[in-house]
This record gives sequence, structure tokens and C-alpha cells, in this order.
Amino acid sequence: MGSTATSTPTSRRASLGTRVDTLLHGEHPALVWWVVIAAAIVLRVAWSAWIAHAHPSAVTSGDTSGYIGPARALLEKGRFSLSPQDPTPMFLRTPGYPGFLAAILWVTNSQWSISPIQAALSVSAVLVTVFAGRRVIGPRAAMLAGVVVALDPLQFALSGTILTETLATLTLITVVAAGVAVFVRPPEQVRVRYFFVLGASLAAATMVRPTTYFFPPVVVVLLVWRFRQLGWLRLLVSVLAFILPILVVIGGWELRSHSAVDSWQLSGDAAVTIYCYDAAAVEAKVTSRNVHATRVELGCHPGGWDDLATSCPPWWGCNVPHRLANGRGFDEMSSRGFRIVTRHPWESAGIVLAGLGRETFGPGTDTVSRFLHVRSSFLLSAPLFLWNLVLWSLALVGAIAALRSPLRVFWVFFMSVLLYVLLISAGAQSSARFRTPLVPLLALLAALGAKRVVRSFRDEHHRRLAVVSSERD
Repeated sequence: MGSTATSTPTSRRASLGTRVDTLLHGEHPALVWWVVIAAAIVLRVAWSAWIAHAHPSAVTSGDTSGYIGPARALLEKGRFSLSPQDPTPMFLRTPGYPGFLAAILWVTNSQWSISPIQAALSVSAVLVTVFAGRRVIGPRAAMLAGVVVALDPLQFALSGTILTETLATLTLITVVAAGVAVFVRPPEQVRVRYFFVLGASLAAATMVRPTTYFFPPVVVVLLVWRFRQLGWLRLLVSVLAFILPILVVIGGWELRSHSAVDSWQLSGDAAVTIYCYDAAAVEAKVTSRNVHATRVELGCHPGGWDDLATSCPPWWGCNVPHRLANGRGFDEMSSRGFRIVTRHPWESAGIVLAGLGRETFGPGTDTVSRFLHVRSSFLLSAPLFLWNLVLWSLALVGAIAALRSPLRVFWVFFMSVLLYVLLISAGAQSSARFRTPLVPLLALLAALGAKRVVRSFRDEHHRRLAVVSSERD
């Protein structure tokens, strides 16, 4: 027994060493790709560290304080409020990103450190893209997708900016990776825990950015379609495993909002978007007035919510301690915005289509130039536009190839995520920045498209050689 006890750690170390050697040997053909990815991430971290120190305004925006204040409240007071000094419950934001910031501040106690640490953690989205891609598009194409994510200008610009895009990118590609485990395997080999992981990843994505709030029913439909042949009992257990983390996380947060601010909404941000941006743009279009003046008339003052203290819409209820905690006010704002948008469907559709165009084809010059701390110019816009054009062109080829592949069910799920997020994010305030979390998805499709194009050229080349050879004979 003594010899067995002494040999076990040695054998374990040998086994671990063997696994590491096998992994390194397997990654050797992709070494150049990994070097490019590593260099890109190092550049992100270095630039983020420098720009956050030299020009702090380049890594912040008007939304940043709305995340930092609650993050410090979580860290110092253990509550999700406007700030450590203000105990008013935060309702405008969901706690996903402030919780992430609180973890960084807990370790470093430095706001400057957020940018380089966030940029370093952005490599996680690259890794998830690569490892998910290897299952569905092959190893070389997966490495190409990882390089695209690592080099993408919007990913670079937002990696060090104190906004939700970097964390939203990671959670969204994690949803896709969980979808690989659920929709790529044969139905009878999918374990119940994979459904739970898919639901948990979708719940996490929603708590970072509420855009995926309405997506679970789409997944349920796909699950019923995919696993219907396994029997109703197994199907019911699988669907419940998917729904459970969503009910616990998202439903739990809605219970908190109802208790804290008397609203069942996930956050007030959606109400602001539909009322102060989409409805205001529709109203301005219908009445042929300036959008700025229309927003002021609706009560959406450009100076911020503090202006409500002096000029308050009668439906808002400005006698509450703080406007950001007024759940009923946000509920009314959402209702009024929805009525305006639905009352003018054609104008609303035009606003959505215009926003979708900016989100899809916008080069992102303002976002990138701000992070680089340079002026917007044609010399910057041209390569950004070209990069985006090539990415979307290859992604279109990849989408056609994907829907013809044996993994069609997975790709339907994949494109449901992509199209849903694009459409739900489209509106009056949409810009290329909103496309950032979708870059890994576009990269996977573009890599598949590039693979198909290269194969087509290769087949055509072989065909011509065969024709020449036959003519000589």
C-alpha cells in the first residue's frame, strides 16, 4: 500500500505532463495564429493602460458613471444603489456589469485599472470563439475567426472602455458555445445539464444587457423542434432545465425591482430607449419637428434626469426621493413610448430600418477615434468601412454554407441569436457600437465563408488542371 501511495502523485504528474504535451503538440500547427492573437491582446492591454492614464475621457462616456456608482455601492455597502452615499435603489441598470466592475475594484481599488484588466479579459471571448468554432467550422477556420475577433477595431476600441460591450460580447458568445453542446450533438446524447448551462448563460447575458430578455421563447421553440422525438417526459425535463436558471436569475431580479421600486420591468433603460429615443424620433418625423425639441417636450431633457426636479411631467411623480428609483414613472414612460410607436407603424419601421443600417454597416469611426484619441477622418473611416464590408460579405457566404450543412439545426439557433440581437438593438440611437457584441458571431460566419471561398477556388483550379491535362492527352 505504501508503494501505491507514493507512486500515485508521480503518476498524476506524469499524466498531467502527458496531457500538456499532447495539447501543445496539437496546437503546434496553429502557433502562428496564436501568436497573432496574443500580440493583438497585448496591444489592447498596453493601449488601454496608457490611454486610461493619459486621456481618461477616452475610456468613459455619459453612461460610465451609471455603472461605477452602483459598482462602488456593491463593493462598499453590499447593495445595488446609485452610489455608496445614495441608498436609492438602482433601477436604470441591471447588476451584471456593475458587479463585474465591483470585482475589479475589490482587487485593485483603482478605476484606472478597469481598462487594462477588462482588455486582458477580452481574450476570453476570443478563446470561446475558437473552441466553439472548432466544433462547427473546423480548426483552421476557427483560428481565423479568433484572429478576426482579436483584430476587430470595434472590439479593440470597446475592450478598454468602461461600457458593457466587452462583457456582453463574452456572455453572448458563451450562449452560442452552450448552443453547440445542445444543438450539435445527437439529441439522445445531450445531457440535461447542457440545457441548464444554456439557460444560465442566457440569463447571465440578459443581466449584463437586457436585450436578450425576450429571446428565451425562441429557444424553447427550437428545443421542442429539435428534441420532440425523445418523448414528452424527456422534452419537458430538458425545457424545464433550460428555463429554471432564467426564472431564478431574471425572475428573482424582477421580484427585487418590484419590491424596491414597484415595477416589474427588468430595468428602466428599456423605457428610456423606447420613449426618449424611438418614440421621440417617430413623433418628430410625424410632426416635422426637430428631434431635440420633441425630446424636451416629452420630458426627456438633454441635461439629464435631474432636470425633472424643475420641469417634471405630471405623470412622472417627482415627489419620490430620486427619479431613477421611480419604477411607476418608468412604467408610464414605457407605456407612452409604446403607444406612440404603435400609433405610427410606418414611421416606426423607418426608424428601425435606419437604425439597423447604422448598426450593420456603420464603420464605427466615432467609437474608434474616441478610444484612439484622434480626430475622425476619411483615412480612418475608409479602412474601418472596408473591414466591415469584407466581414459582412464573407459572413453572408458563410450563412448560405451554414444552412446547407449537416449542422443546420445549430446554425438556425446561431442565426436566431444574431438576427434577434440586431433587430432588438435597432432604433433611433443605434450605431456601429451596438454591433460589437456580435463580432464573434460574424467572425465565425465569415471564417466559414472564407473556407468556402478558398475551397471553391481550389476546386476550380483542380478542374482547370484536369481540363489542361486531358487536352494534352
